[in-house]
Amino acid sequence: MEEDIKRSLGEIQDYIESAEWDLEYAKNELYHLWDKILSKDSKQIKDIDNFKRELKRDGLYTDKIENFLENYIRYYNK
Repeated sequence: MEEDIKRSLGEIQDYIESAEWDLEYAKNELYHLWDKILSKDSKQIKDIDNFKRELKRDGLYTDKIENFLENYIRYYNK
């Protein structure tokens, strides 16, 4: 009887340790995915007018770029 209890306690302890490892893995994956989302958001252009001003300031704004940006915005803002 005592051996059965010890075996059951060992199995429960193993189960808990396994669950802890699974939880730790899930937490790491969650943090990794949040980092991906946040880094993607930080790379997006949020103010197109400011972006155009910066291009003009750097001498990179042309009619071709203006047309491209207008078409791009029109296409992706559907």
